[in-house]
Amino acid sequence: MPAVSAPIQSQPDQRVDIVVDGVAVAAERGMTIAAAIEAGGRHDFSRGLKDEPRGIFCGMGVCQDCLVTVDGRLSQRACMTTVRPGMTIERPGSRPVIVDDAISDLAAVPGAIETVQTDLLVIGAGPAGLSAAEAAALAGARVTVVDERSAAGGQYFKQPLTALAAQRLGADEQARSGANLVDRVRRAGVTMVAGTTVWGAESRADGTTVVSCYGPAGASYYMPKTIVIATGAHERPPAVAGWTRPGVMTAGAAQTLLRSYGTVAGKRIVIAGNGPLNIQVAIETIKAGGHVVALVEKAQAPWKQPAAALQLLAADKMLAANGMRQVIALRAAGVPIHWESAVTSIDGQAGVETVAIKGPSGALTLQADTVLIGGDFAPSNELSRLLGCGHELVDGRLSAICKADGETTLPHVHVVGEAARFGGAHIAMAAGRLAGLAVARKLGRSVPRDDKTERRLERHRAFQKALWAVFAARPSANAIAGQDDNAIICRCEGVTAKTLKALATDSADDIATLKRLSRAGMGRCQGRYCGDAVAAIAGVRRDKSERRGFLAPQMPLRPVPLAALAVEKPEWGGHKRALLPEKPPLESSEPLLLQRVSTLVIGAGIAGLSTALFLARAGEDVAVLERSFPNSLASGGNAGSLHAQLLSFDHGARAEGGGGAAAQTLPLQRDSITLWGELQRELGRDFEMKVTGGLMVAETDAHMRFLREKVSVEQKAGIDCSLIGRDELRQMEPALSPQFVGAAFCSQEGKINPLVATQGILDAAKAAGARVFDQCGVMAITVVAEGFEVVTSRGTVHARRIVNAAGAFSSRVGGLLGLDVPVFGAPLQMVVTEAAAPTISCLVAHADRHLTLKQAANGNFIIGGGWTAGLDPIHQHPRPLLSSIEGNLWVAQHVVPALRKLHVIRSWAAMNINIDGAPILGEDPRQPGFFNAVTSNGYTLGPLVGQLTAQLVLGRETGRALNPFSISRFEKGRA
Repeated sequence: MPAVSAPIQSQPDQRVDIVVDGVAVAAERGMTIAAAIEAGGRHDFSRGLKDEPRGIFCGMGVCQDCLVTVDGRLSQRACMTTVRPGMTIERPGSRPVIVDDAISDLAAVPGAIETVQTDLLVIGAGPAGLSAAEAAALAGARVTVVDERSAAGGQYFKQPLTALAAQRLGADEQARSGANLVDRVRRAGVTMVAGTTVWGAESRADGTTVVSCYGPAGASYYMPKTIVIATGAHERPPAVAGWTRPGVMTAGAAQTLLRSYGTVAGKRIVIAGNGPLNIQVAIETIKAGGHVVALVEKAQAPWKQPAAALQLLAADKMLAANGMRQVIALRAAGVPIHWESAVTSIDGQAGVETVAIKGPSGALTLQADTVLIGGDFAPSNELSRLLGCGHELVDGRLSAICKADGETTLPHVHVVGEAARFGGAHIAMAAGRLAGLAVARKLGRSVPRDDKTERRLERHRAFQKALWAVFAARPSANAIAGQDDNAIICRCEGVTAKTLKALATDSADDIATLKRLSRAGMGRCQGRYCGDAVAAIAGVRRDKSERRGFLAPQMPLRPVPLAALAVEKPEWGGHKRALLPEKPPLESSEPLLLQRVSTLVIGAGIAGLSTALFLARAGEDVAVLERSFPNSLASGGNAGSLHAQLLSFDHGARAEGGGGAAAQTLPLQRDSITLWGELQRELGRDFEMKVTGGLMVAETDAHMRFLREKVSVEQKAGIDCSLIGRDELRQMEPALSPQFVGAAFCSQEGKINPLVATQGILDAAKAAGARVFDQCGVMAITVVAEGFEVVTSRGTVHARRIVNAAGAFSSRVGGLLGLDVPVFGAPLQMVVTEAAAPTISCLVAHADRHLTLKQAANGNFIIGGGWTAGLDPIHQHPRPLLSSIEGNLWVAQHVVPALRKLHVIRSWAAMNINIDGAPILGEDPRQPGFFNAVTSNGYTLGPLVGQLTAQLVLGRETGRALNPFSISRFEKGRA
């Protein structure tokens, strides 16, 4: 095939030959893969989740749209990966076959992860971060700056990285100022770490903070005394139909292609959105020889708002005059400017062909092959949120609460620049300098106050306020976007507005439930682009804090190679207990529309909802109270394993009480899995349930002896288990490591999707007549003549009977009646990889390691197994622990080596339940009318626990010997 060459105007030694999808491409040294492909006139080089064509979108590594396979390494960001001679780039498949030898491991498995100490860690090498680093270093602090890009400068001070870009920017003051700042920072002795992603952080109880990174040398941890977060902002344009097409990108992405690599994105370019950056990009594109078809701006023309324009002129005459010169230059170049207008859709066969816009003059269709959407900047605040810094809602955006010098509610953490609040480079530099000086003082350096910088900061803030008064998007223009039901809202998962609206109408009235049911926000970008739209569709009323209406940040903040984080950890027995979080129930302004009920169920997880379902079906008057939202706690945070056999730590010396209680539960687990299948068929709902069988693998003869004993116990309990040898194991699951000598196989195990299964039970319970009240915490319970008086955060209700199905919080519910219910919290975590082709079919565990591993229907691997999570010290959310992530991933890749070829894209933690290995069921003999329905193997047992509890409440025969599960079994321990 003929070579496709980028328009290189440099010396021959600048040429780099690469291969893209089998075609030779001549690139220029310093280019990224995306820049090289775009320079050849091609937008389409990647694929979305549904195999639809994709290309570069954000240009800064946030959206994950431009993933390619590079030299056999999956999911490399084309916009962040620099070309090398001989590099082979391929369009990825949405479900790669990871057992294929042509696919390479992404990283070597480390023996340990290095920890680096420093006085100040600055995250982000843009104007704010560099200014902070320079000020602190000159005051004598040891400073390290980490940044994802290969070169410092950030979005504003983009540096030319190719000969052609350097030629074009030779007289550019913006680039030159950035180069001078970078040079000053280096001369100040700052350690600059490029190409390094900050993927997580952990605030520890002793006050130390650990920041986790991944770069060219592998994973590393930084333990700084102080932190400056200068991660900038990203453009988050509103979703319109066609915005995922190749050829649609942010204005910032196009500017990076142009200023850093000398690449003009497209031939016929429409620039749309809001703000002065679009005007600058249009001017720069024209100067580089590009053809701008039109500029579409949501704001009103400046000359139509003279008062605002005069305020801008008064704030800074030079900057205001420069802006007007750019507008005049665009008009002189023949570029139409459509004020008070917005894009409504983008159409074409494969990429972009037409752009529909709408404004005061009506609808108009433009012919184009490229659309740049700029504006709508959102602070990149996921790291400050993960650390627990306070945030508040400002102008519709969640912003860190911080002082002028960036100090947050955590005194050792400063947030500056666009990461705090959008305001431009001059504000960022001033705030960054003040932050650097403040940090130096905290480190004991003698630093005088900088009044000049403080005044400069206020002056630039006044200018930005005036500027955005001029560029305020007109309500009519904002209302145009987002009206099309066919618009894809979640770019990662391909979820449309129509799907989200239907779910919001039928099943979900909060953002977390809508996320769980639709998968919107569960992709690689973690909801950075769809979060606002999902909240709006859910009808969420956001308050001033981040507690309501926002998707929580999760580690990793960017996808990270699984192998790079895998470090072997010591094993332990059972679950590690933790204190329950001290969190008030979510507030609700609606009164409780319930005064009396026959049976009141506390807790809307799978046990409580199943109880309500079977009670309602029997004609009982039943209501459920939930302090948060249904399925939002342990049940919704479950990994979805259906366990019929004992886990390794539920049998033998490491098991609680020797494992007897867990063994007695085995028949319940078996029968509950059967009931799950019956409910799925009966309700006509797809729970994504599959009884695939479960394997517990052994790698030594000692492991096989342990499994033989365990299988004997299980067989006596009526579980279909048997031992298999090496050859049969290899034939059953060829992707497992060949080192295993055998396994225990249980045919009755499987997996289910708790995100949809619990919703199915909830809908069925409601249909049967159960009433469910969310955001309703139980505050007090009093025994009265007719049963119980229950005071909640929404009002008081009287009930004849109470079912305590509050999971880990059941001890607190019992405590309201003075009853000791021996249930403990055990926060556990799960980890999710990117999707792959079917690789394993069974639920996989290990005979001597904490592990549960399965592959979901969508191709993701879900990795768990009882690894301990922690509690966020600020917000009291369960959070994954770095050490547990390391250990869990080590076991996973040890069992399935092909996982080393994948990235981790998400982790989460939930408050699990720890008892003694068996559930607590039935009426409490100390308090008639008070029933417990609590189990530590809750998701597997959920429906059967509900069925049995309903029978006990109604005084019916269960046909089972349930005495071993009575709370009375703990009486000896209380004596």
